[in-house]
Amino acid sequence: MCPTPALSSSVALSRDALVAALRSAPRQRLLDAAASLLAGIERDARRGRSVLSELLGRRGSCEVWEHYPARDAIDLRSGYRFYYHAHAQNARGEHGHFHVFAQVPERPGQPDYTHLVGISVDSRGFPLRVFTTNQWVTAERWGSAAQVLRAIERMDLTQARPTRVARWVQDTTRLFTPQIAAALQRRDARIAQRAARIGVDAARNDRRTHVVSQCRVDLAAQFRHLEAAGIA
Repeated sequence: MCPTPALSSSVALSRDALVAALRSAPRQRLLDAAASLLAGIERDARRGRSVLSELLGRRGSCEVWEHYPARDAIDLRSGYRFYYHAHAQNARGEHGHFHVFAQVPERPGQPDYTHLVGISVDSRGFPLRVFTTNQWVTAERWGSAAQVLRAIERMDLTQARPTRVARWVQDTTRLFTPQIAAALQRRDARIAQRAARIGVDAARNDRRTHVVSQCRVDLAAQFRHLEAAGIA
């Protein structure tokens, strides 16, 4: 999967829309996520490390297409999981990206997982954008934007390893939920438009489209939005 911007539809939220969305989100969850991310950044700065060095080692290099961790990071209790990988041609400024999944009830002949979000990061491990993929990319069981957002609300990676990285993935997903919601809604609208012409299955399995939608994110700006919302 290669998140090429030319193949995706970018969505941007205004400052006012972001502040309003943050105000309506669970306050304590946002506070906990923001505090945890800040503490991690400060700790990493003292140690000369980052979330990527925790996952990839101090050199921060990885083999193209390989999953990190090799068998993916899975919370066996909740079924949530993630992995990190990179491509020979990443999006501009991107080192690689995380794919985050939720487990769903088993159905005969269908996958037991749903893709929640992709999170692109730079070489420092700072988030650059969140994005959605077409169904064929991860061979997932498709979930609507509303279903995926409910799964994000229930996300629990506390027993996944590496612990530091799992916590970063969970906190980052929670902090940027407004942008993820916008990307998911754009994804559903775009797939629906195509489905009206060629059918749902054909739209979701159109291999000309890897990434359906994306939204740029900025950690420092998000903290400012939290302050404007009266949360931080």
